[in-house]
Amino acid sequence: MNIFNIYAELGEGIYVDKSSSNIYWVDIFNNTLFVATPFTVDSYKVDKQVTAVLHVDDGLVYLASSDGIELFNTKTGLLSLIDKIPDFFSSENYRSNDAVMISDGIYIYGVMDKNLNNTGAIVVSKNKQSHIVDDDIFIPNTFINIPGTNDLLISDSMQCTIFKFQFSKKWDVVINKSVWLDLSKEELTPDGGCISSDGRIFVAIWDGYKVIELDTDGNIVDEFMIPVPRPTNCALDVKEDKLFVTSAYEGLFDRQRKQYPLSGSIIEIDVRSERC
Repeated sequence: MNIFNIYAELGEGIYVDKSSSNIYWVDIFNNTLFVATPFTVDSYKVDKQVTAVLHVDDGLVYLASSDGIELFNTKTGLLSLIDKIPDFFSSENYRSNDAVMISDGIYIYGVMDKNLNNTGAIVVSKNKQSHIVDDDIFIPNTFINIPGTNDLLISDSMQCTIFKFQFSKKWDVVINKSVWLDLSKEELTPDGGCISSDGRIFVAIWDGYKVIELDTDGNIVDEFMIPVPRPTNCALDVKEDKLFVTSAYEGLFDRQRKQYPLSGSIIEIDVRSERC
């Protein structure tokens, strides 16, 4: 089910604000932030490439952008830089990708080479200072924090693999990195994802027409087919009954866009009733 008449070339970075139930997401290629309330969908053009919504606090939206971590004020339309991307990646060849807010003042995000000629990185932004903790990743995605741990599930979409990154107690360094789920044999490309309060993990599969559900051990327990080839990310509603899935029409041929007209929209899935 397409819940909004909004289409993004590369819809991504979705976030549901629990206090208001508003839904936030971005169109990476068109520098646009979308905010869906129960009554309207507002769009905000920004002067930087925004890639993920990290947190929302009364009209203040924390974002990952081409320059690092940003704060966007929906009331004034002003975008301000909180923490600059590491200098090595401060060029037009690189941009941020998926990201997560760990706590107030701690953000972890991925950086990628737009042309995929070089590896990107995992960056920790803590107390307005950024540093690289891993530089052996091409397309960083997913960024799911397993509750009660300092573990992050981070995909490399190019390698079709989800890694488990174990961080130090202060989220300063990576203690261990291991393969959590290898999907390369199935040729499945993991993109963005989310986790429920009871540990149900959902990951969008780019070019897979579906979202898969996994347990915390990395076992696939269910899958939800959707009417678009390129789902990109997902977020649960406040009651955790429904899943909102962003998608893209980036790279699709005209015939594919005609065949899958909902590409680029947000698809709603009932994950409570369809769960096996």
